[in-house]
Amino acid sequence: MDDAMAKPSVSPGARKPNQANPVHKRVARILKGSASFDDRFVPDHAELQEVIAQLRSMDCVIVFTTGVWDLFHVGHAEYIARGKEEARRHYPDAEHIILVAGVDTDKLTKERKGPKRPIVPEDERCRVLSHLREVDILTLQYEANQLYKLVEHDVRVISQSTQDLPADFDDIKNECEHLVNLPPQAETSTSARIRTLAVDGGLETLDRVSARLLKAIEEARNELGG
Repeated sequence: MDDAMAKPSVSPGARKPNQANPVHKRVARILKGSASFDDRFVPDHAELQEVIAQLRSMDCVIVFTTGVWDLFHVGHAEYIARGKEEARRHYPDAEHIILVAGVDTDKLTKERKGPKRPIVPEDERCRVLSHLREVDILTLQYEANQLYKLVEHDVRVISQSTQDLPADFDDIKNECEHLVNLPPQAETSTSARIRTLAVDGGLETLDRVSARLLKAIEEARNELGG
């Protein structure tokens, strides 16, 4: 047989079997549970939308929540786990439920919480969240309340303790099928822990100053007495 007839022609630039779309590869790793941090952390919002669109085309249920996650504590972990559980309750037959967690940048956190926050920088906060099995995708929130319209989702998880949600609460409801509004999941909070650290630190400083002051008074008395 002629060689020209034996080999099918391939046009220049045609996709080869091993040249799969990088987004498809990333999505496949996320679904299989083999994704690295770099697969799951998507700070570029255009790329994030592409990943979300691919997942939705595969009938994945998208759950979305966002926060600062500063000084990560058990309440944060329970909140995320409970949010994903509620999504499963709404979609019991879903094969894949993907939770997307937004993380406020350091700049946005300072605007929201004050110049002394966050205590933990954004890169470390993202790394901590990445160790939770419930979190499938991480992204950054650069402006207040920007992600809930950008991330196409089925379930939105919010906290009853959040003070700066959009003024028009109906906006949130219109962006998803189900809104899960959870109470605080622990008696502690980041703000409470910071206050405790500040008080404890203040008491330690007071003790040190008092000891030095008493010593100085005693030395002055000895000099005067002498």
